[in-house]
Amino acid sequence: MTDYCALQVDLFTPYRAKLAQGWQADAAQARAVVRLQALANALLGNTTQPPKGVWLYGPPGRGKSELLQLFLEQLPAVPWRRVHFHAFMEELHRRMNAMPPQPGKDYVAQLASDLAAEATVLGFDEFYLTNLPDAMLLGRLMQHLFAKGVVVVASSNWPLPELFQGGLNRDRFLPLLRLMESKLDALNLSEGLDYRQRADKQAWGHYLMVPPCESAEARLEGWWYEVSEGPTVPAPRWLQAKRVGGSAVWLTFAQACQQSLGRTEYRELASTYRTVLLEGVPALTGLEADAALRLATLVDILYDQKRRLILSAAVEPAEIVKDGAAAEVFQRTASRLSELQF
Repeated sequence: MTDYCALQVDLFTPYRAKLAQGWQADAAQARAVVRLQALANALLGNTTQPPKGVWLYGPPGRGKSELLQLFLEQLPAVPWRRVHFHAFMEELHRRMNAMPPQPGKDYVAQLASDLAAEATVLGFDEFYLTNLPDAMLLGRLMQHLFAKGVVVVASSNWPLPELFQGGLNRDRFLPLLRLMESKLDALNLSEGLDYRQRADKQAWGHYLMVPPCESAEARLEGWWYEVSEGPTVPAPRWLQAKRVGGSAVWLTFAQACQQSLGRTEYRELASTYRTVLLEGVPALTGLEADAALRLATLVDILYDQKRRLILSAAVEPAEIVKDGAAAEVFQRTASRLSELQF
């Protein structure tokens, strides 16, 4: 049996190493390291009650994901798992659908038992919910997970009280929100350097501003011949694309974001192609929230899977979605797209 009390956790040494590698000294991040250190010590102690988890929130580029990884990597012996929130919700539905039918069985409780057996600490990257059925499922699941002593550490762009925006059915989200507020300590990382705006950061693609008098297709054509060399990867059966060549795919905005596509299709797209060309992203109105959320999901998944994105748009990233139910969610996406302009 592992003697947890004999184990030591030191988050400050790797944090100082980050500073030596170019991170700017940051009071908010230092406070987060102190709180995560305390959580690690509590996890290794002999406590009768599981410790409270941590909710790291703030705007894009504040190092939330890096702090989450630093914490998990330095956590000895305690089984942990880190997962992007998009991928986690997709996994929940897949695992629920794979369970054999049993009358009267509580499938959510069973799923929680399985997850608790796999990890004591769950680390969620980029937590946000706009889907009511997902929120209802997650609320029941979290109740069971917390009852089994699972500890959650999550990163998000928003403080918990502002997590579910847009106004529609927000009261239905409140039970999950209150549960999470009771089980997680919130840490605000809002003030400080935006690490994604560092001038020395290597872009992960290209953002092409194309005014109405120019052809987006012509601007992308040169890039296409550069990235589409080699044997063509077979396209998924559901995919409608303008072109497929080598390990690259060329999609119009309508094909990518105005069809009934979601996390499953976008993850398959990212696993199939190394480069995605996306043509003709417009400025979206508040009534086009579905398309905006699909674009946000696609960009998140390509970014997370380290795929190259070459995108043409009519406006700056911050101007794509300025109002409506998707505006808050899209702030992170705009930040990621702004990296491509360097």
